[in-house]
Amino acid sequence: MKRLRRKTVRAGLAAPLPVMVLGLVFSLAGTAAAEQEAASADSAPPTVLITGTSRGIGLAFAEWYAEQGWNVVATCRTPERADDLNALAAEYANLSVELLDVTREDHIRALADRHAGQPIDLLINNAAILGTLPEQSLGGLDYDRFEQTMAVNVYAPLRLSEALADNVEAAGGKIVAITSGVASLTLMGRMRGLYFYRMSKSALNMGWRALRTDLKPRGVAVLLISPGMVDTRLLRESGYTGEALTTEESAAGMAEIIADATLDDPGLPINVDGRVLPW
Repeated sequence: MKRLRRKTVRAGLAAPLPVMVLGLVFSLAGTAAAEQEAASADSAPPTVLITGTSRGIGLAFAEWYAEQGWNVVATCRTPERADDLNALAAEYANLSVELLDVTREDHIRALADRHAGQPIDLLINNAAILGTLPEQSLGGLDYDRFEQTMAVNVYAPLRLSEALADNVEAAGGKIVAITSGVASLTLMGRMRGLYFYRMSKSALNMGWRALRTDLKPRGVAVLLISPGMVDTRLLRESGYTGEALTTEESAAGMAEIIADATLDDPGLPINVDGRVLPW
């Protein structure tokens, strides 16, 4: 197994947040579990639908699954401006780019209509808003931003999962939501700010436990996974200045966890290094 490289993120916008992940070890190559989950040469490849793929972790997820031979439906809010994603689609014939603003119900309905009757082996609810520290600090709380954060981080993944539940059930597949260690009461410590993001991810965790209860009898595994501290624009904008994984490392590590997950897993939030995050 190769040790994941960590980068130092230097944003300089605010005091650093505590390092959430250290010493993460994963292979960037496909594992045996991933190979078992991928389709064999004489059958149709599995399908993954991913939200928020224009950059960051979502883009890395799209590339990882495309390389593994999956049929990748990569959605984003502005496909015409998603240069990196469009370049990826030009490279991989098994990757298609689709319009989806996760906060718009009409977009979700249109996407569900386009894929009506199509089995979806994996739905990854990746799109999220982190926001900056000043707008999420006491004395400067921006409640319009709070509404937007909840709309993207909580309402959208639940609404999309509800709309595509039949597709995932048809494949006996999995629905994933990307959570965060900052949603944990246990890990909170002395960390300040990020009210909106932390509250949204805590709400997401609760919603996903309820979703698991409803969908497990239908043969759908519902998973919560945290990517760890990842060098993305969102993280830099938050003011974090510590060590971080690359997007490729985080996506590969999470893909391994997804591949190994079964219907009987308890559905607890799992960090990219395999640790169960305390609630």
